[in-house]
Amino acid sequence: MTALLQVDAISRRFGGLNALKDVSFAIHPGEIVGLIGPNGAGKTTCFNVVSGVMPPSAGAIRFDGRSIVGKKPSEIVSQGLVRTFQATTIFPEATVIENVMRGAFSTTPVSMLGSVFNTRATRATMSATHRRCELLLDRLSLAPLAQRKARELSYGGQRRLGVAIALAARPKLLMLDEPVAGLNPEEAADFGRLIRELHKTENITILLVEHHMRLVMGLCDRLVVLDHGEKIAEGVPADIRANRKVIEAYLGTEEAA
Repeated sequence: MTALLQVDAISRRFGGLNALKDVSFAIHPGEIVGLIGPNGAGKTTCFNVVSGVMPPSAGAIRFDGRSIVGKKPSEIVSQGLVRTFQATTIFPEATVIENVMRGAFSTTPVSMLGSVFNTRATRATMSATHRRCELLLDRLSLAPLAQRKARELSYGGQRRLGVAIALAARPKLLMLDEPVAGLNPEEAADFGRLIRELHKTENITILLVEHHMRLVMGLCDRLVVLDHGEKIAEGVPADIRANRKVIEAYLGTEEAA
């Protein structure tokens, strides 16, 4: 099977520090893959490089068969690779539905002239986009809050809204950066079930960074493990759980315990 995302020997240096060193992995259509490792392992740097937030110092990245190195994040989003961030990224003064509509605009084919003259085609496109955004809010249990200001949502609600905004851009690959960070155990478990449900209903591939090991082990098909900027292991959760290098990397941390 051809990889949807192919990361080949990427490195990222900050001065004399190697935040990433020759990291390679592939993600195939339909998978849920976890990128894990102790604090400082390079996970977020890897996310930033893959999503175009920062360029690699070396290496190649191909998405859906095309190189995305050097492309702007907006161009990468338009190709179908969309990410969320550790910090909840919303438009606090806009309503919940307006937030999701803004996410959809990145891939909604509406011309400037169509917008100015409010053509029939533009109205049809915007109507279809609005219906899809309403459906996403329903799937994320946010429909009753559609007209609320985004800042009025609970923290967990804002995390869900961030996912809805990303899904509105119609991703082929959704990158989730610590999706359950700051949630209590019950909320984290609910979010894990939500991710699995969206994986099926939206027909998307998922790459996630997460410290919640119970969620990762139960959710992911495969895991890629980083430590000090290098890949130290890759495999199914059962093999990773028993891997000596992984155990040593986590030794003394809460996750290992």
